[in-house]
Amino acid sequence: MNFYDEEEYAVRRRRRNEPDFWHLLNKVITVLVILGFFICIAVVFYPAWQRREDMRSRVVALQKQMVEKTAQLQADNRQIELLRNDPEYVETIARDRINVMKPGETIFRVEIPRTIGTSVQP
Repeated sequence: MNFYDEEEYAVRRRRRNEPDFWHLLNKVITVLVILGFFICIAVVFYPAWQRREDMRSRVVALQKQMVEKTAQLQADNRQIELLRNDPEYVETIARDRINVMKPGETIFRVEIPRTIGTSVQP
């Protein structure tokens, strides 16, 4: 029961084996539509992603600043505690910073000359 003659059978078989132009075009268009979809998604979400990364780096910087400020606060609280409760510390600070001396006491200060950036002439 052969419904096709030999020549028509060969043409149909060749068409089945060779990629059809419209079939190939359909695949290319499908790929381009999918690619376009992903590009649209990227364009829409890129600013939000960039803003998220900026915020993340800002959070890291703020955490670092918080650690520094906490350390400074602890040092300041320690100094306040010493100024309130330690008379020897108060005396040392008064002598160093505002040049207070006891009666009959002579203070000698030795300053190291700064030679950074200068050359010594013979």
